[in-house]
Amino acid sequence: MVKKKYSTVKSKDHLSTDIDSASTPDNKLSGKNSFSRNLVCVGIGASAGGLEALELFFKNMNPKSGLAFVVVQHLSPDYKSLMVELLSKHTRMNVLRAEDGMEVLPDSIYLIPPKKNMTIFHGKLFLTEQNHQHVINLPIDIFFRSLADDFADRAIGVILSGTGSDGTLGIRAIKGAGGMVMAQDDTSAKFDGMPKSAIATGLVDYVIPAERMPKELLKYVEHPLSNADEEEKDLSIFENSLAKIMALIREKVGVDFSYYKPNTIIRRLERRISINQIESFEAYISFLQQSPSEVNILYKELLIGVTKFFRDTESFEIIKQQVIPQLLKNKEKDETIRIWSVGCSTGEEAYSIAILLKEFMDFSGQERDVKIFATDLDKESIEYGSFGFYPESIMADVSVDRLKKYFTKKEKGYLIQEDIRKMVIFATHNIIKDPPFSKIDLISCRNMLIYLKPVMQKKILTLFHFSMSKNGFLFLGSSESLGDHTKNFNTISSKWKIYTYKEGFTSENVNDLLVPNLSQRKKSKDLTENAFNVPVGKNVNTENIFESVINEFIPPSIIINENYEIVHIFNDVNKFVNFPAGKASFDILNLIRKELSTTITIAIHKAFKENKEIVYKDFKLKEKGSIILLNIKVKPLKEKSNNLRLLLIAIEEKKTYRQKSTDKHQQSVEYDTNQQIKDLELELKYTKENLQATIEELGTSNEELQATNEELISSNEELQSTNEELQSVNEELYTVNSEYQNKIEELTQLNNDINNLLKNTSIGTIFLDRNLRIRKFTPAVASAINILDMDIGRPIHHLALNSLYATFIEDIENVLRTLIPKETEVQGKNKNWFFMRILPYRTVENAIDGVVITFFDITERKLFEEKIERKSKLLISVLNNSPIASTILDNKGNITYANQMAEKVLGLSKKEIISRNYNAPKWKITDVHGNSFPQSKLPFSIVKKTAKPVFDIVHNIQWPNGNKITLSINGSPIFDENEQVEGVVCTLLDITEKRKLEDKLIQERDLLTRILENSPVAKLVIDKNKKVTFANALAKKIFNIKENHLSKGITLKKLGIHPQGSDLLKPDIVEHVIHKGGSVFNIIHTLHYSDNSRLTLNVNASPVFDESKQVVAAVLSLEQKTS
Repeated sequence: MVKKKYSTVKSKDHLSTDIDSASTPDNKLSGKNSFSRNLVCVGIGASAGGLEALELFFKNMNPKSGLAFVVVQHLSPDYKSLMVELLSKHTRMNVLRAEDGMEVLPDSIYLIPPKKNMTIFHGKLFLTEQNHQHVINLPIDIFFRSLADDFADRAIGVILSGTGSDGTLGIRAIKGAGGMVMAQDDTSAKFDGMPKSAIATGLVDYVIPAERMPKELLKYVEHPLSNADEEEKDLSIFENSLAKIMALIREKVGVDFSYYKPNTIIRRLERRISINQIESFEAYISFLQQSPSEVNILYKELLIGVTKFFRDTESFEIIKQQVIPQLLKNKEKDETIRIWSVGCSTGEEAYSIAILLKEFMDFSGQERDVKIFATDLDKESIEYGSFGFYPESIMADVSVDRLKKYFTKKEKGYLIQEDIRKMVIFATHNIIKDPPFSKIDLISCRNMLIYLKPVMQKKILTLFHFSMSKNGFLFLGSSESLGDHTKNFNTISSKWKIYTYKEGFTSENVNDLLVPNLSQRKKSKDLTENAFNVPVGKNVNTENIFESVINEFIPPSIIINENYEIVHIFNDVNKFVNFPAGKASFDILNLIRKELSTTITIAIHKAFKENKEIVYKDFKLKEKGSIILLNIKVKPLKEKSNNLRLLLIAIEEKKTYRQKSTDKHQQSVEYDTNQQIKDLELELKYTKENLQATIEELGTSNEELQATNEELISSNEELQSTNEELQSVNEELYTVNSEYQNKIEELTQLNNDINNLLKNTSIGTIFLDRNLRIRKFTPAVASAINILDMDIGRPIHHLALNSLYATFIEDIENVLRTLIPKETEVQGKNKNWFFMRILPYRTVENAIDGVVITFFDITERKLFEEKIERKSKLLISVLNNSPIASTILDNKGNITYANQMAEKVLGLSKKEIISRNYNAPKWKITDVHGNSFPQSKLPFSIVKKTAKPVFDIVHNIQWPNGNKITLSINGSPIFDENEQVEGVVCTLLDITEKRKLEDKLIQERDLLTRILENSPVAKLVIDKNKKVTFANALAKKIFNIKENHLSKGITLKKLGIHPQGSDLLKPDIVEHVIHKGGSVFNIIHTLHYSDNSRLTLNVNASPVFDESKQVVAAVLSLEQKTS
């Protein structure tokens, strides 16, 4: 027979390998990121019926909760997911489709994309392709496990509606890491498979409807103990509370957790306190005392074990390649391989080792008896593992080949096959206080020691070393170490903590390992201590000496307690004790061989009842054609420190001999009995023959039925496989259908909105297909053209539309061909005006699928424009015929309008004017003296800057013929609808002639002034108020007049002239000249000065008239008179 090659390649326990590699994506990360130690991440698993639950969940979740949410669903790979759009309507949080390497941030929702599995590492999401080689993909389990590894006690798992059991293994990991778990109650879940599977584990903290989850979740995370910083905890303050709680659990459950690390217990206590919304440890102690159910829940919390099939694939590969072959090599064919799975939880690792052993034995052709003792403190876990039924989600950890070979597919999971089940013996066992097994070839104790205090770790490692055979192996968790026991073991794999037994072990605690505390009765000078006393520094293997003494002097013996449970075994008792398959029991009455059962049962009863040693000698036991003479001794023992009642059952083999005939006397005595036996045997023979014939007939029928059964099993397996595929597809399709159903409702609402818009809008619209057939139109279009409902489906050119304008149909065809919109104004059937647009019809995919024609009624606007146009024409007419030159400038200073007078003033035609800017160089703008004129002083610049009118800005410009003219310009702003200056209106006045006249008058005035100044006659001008306004040089000298006197308007009285003897200043003279217009001639006037000198003047006075013949001033001529 050709043997199949025993693979040395890693077995593809597919998704577990995927998880291990995905959880440490070294190629994705470099350096540190902003991963927050305080961020709480909520993983949400949902499948069929989950959309409604998700909407309710996020509708009731505070968008500023500070939590991050990751939603994992079973999505169809063949359809586009609409979850981002659908969930965005129910929350203000960011809803994002996850991308590879995307960092998880607070107040955000991340959705798994189709065809992908997702993990999280250091706060970043990583995507991998789904493994299509397997029937069922379990994305929720995959993500939840990585979430537990990454966020530990800040991980929260939520299971919503869905079929199957995805998420069940994941929540176990979250709970084991110290996180919290919620599940939707089965009454509100549309599909209760996933929630029920999660609830059945007993690990779910909240079972409530989806809409209530946010409130409870926020209460949990906002509880002070949920936010406590692990590094800042002072454990000393918890000592008293912990002691009370541990005592309470020991009293109610019988288990002492005092040897557990305080941090582990405190974390799980804080979680229970937060879940129950209790304010303190003291209040929780009171709650525990009043609630037995909470004590049981807390007990289960403390026992939570994280396990799975082939956990840490690489470590099991080493067991497969290096340990198991050595186990078989070290054992003879008739010897038993003994394995102890300590803290086995629900048995996955024990079965994993059994599968590896079975694989190697089938491959190598070596058969061995295998006993795997799977022990744990938790009775429920032991019962679960003993039954051997696991959910479908184990497909994440077990390859398809192994599932087919070693499991039987059932409706909701997989049942371990009988040949594997027989290898494993399950039993409740407390490693801390119960005695260990002996002569163990492989001890597997993974990730249990990390929860215990160092002193207990040391004791258990000592116990393991004592329990191991000389060629034994030890398999610990990857986070555990040997500590001080490194010298007692050889290392096979330091990474995966696999070791072998090493001789030279010192027996400092050997006495403690037999029965708990038995050695305490000998703590004074013990015989054993004296027997093995050796010089200091000598390395003596006292354990081997101890074991040799036991083997030499103690017969095969069993110690039992008063419950008849085996406490310890000395030497090989396999001849007398059978360990049956199925659920394990350490009850001696169930394990002892039938031939010995009655005798030993009676001896046990008598020994306990009478408290004395019971001995049976020369007991005959038949064994393969031989008779073994046994001495059976049952002796009471007592362990003083714990007041335990124990029995020692010693079975000593006296001698063995072949079975022979007895002497004649005995034959004679037994003759009658033998004859009766022969008669009975003959009768039994006939009965057997008849029975044999019946059996043969039944055998034939059984073979036929067996063949039929095998065919049915094969067909059933195929149907089961097909059913699983259909179930998976059905879940995906249900999810897709739910999304589409929501989208259909949304589109229906949108369609209603569009229909209402089309019916009630005042914009006429026609929709044409690619063949220019009418697809739809709005009622408002009927005011523009003649169209009826019966025209739908007709080509547009069938309607009489050329009345709109001649090229209407041609323009439609051009738009469809060129995709360039067309806009124009048309007059409809009722002489109303419309703004018409012809546009290409674009689909969501941006494909062109026709034409859209819109008609917007602009009749009112048209009438208003016509009115404005009429007013504008009137205004233009007025401006054109105005005698004042007018121009309009835009906001850049360009002249946009000039009336006829402006053409005349500027010496240019209208066309030439409009083509110029206000400050064009061709104007050659200067001031009136020919100097350059600043641009900022021009009317346009001032008005644009200030938004206010300006007046009488004077400057020169030059005509094309070289003539210069002087303009006086006024400017006013023109405002747009936003009150911004959009132009300027300017009026231009040609003041060239006026300026010339003014210049001439100035020249004449200057000449007259010079004449008066140089006159030999003193001249004074007096206004109507009798103030001097002018005095020539001689007058200033005579009257001592200063310039400031004239500017202030000094009167004659203040000139300092003594008027005595003079009539010059008499009021009637002034009145006569100024008010009556009369003249005065040749009046002699003498001035008296302060130095008594005199000056005689001849005074003449004449009035000055304005244009209206009114007197405005008097002119006095004062001529010095000589004597």
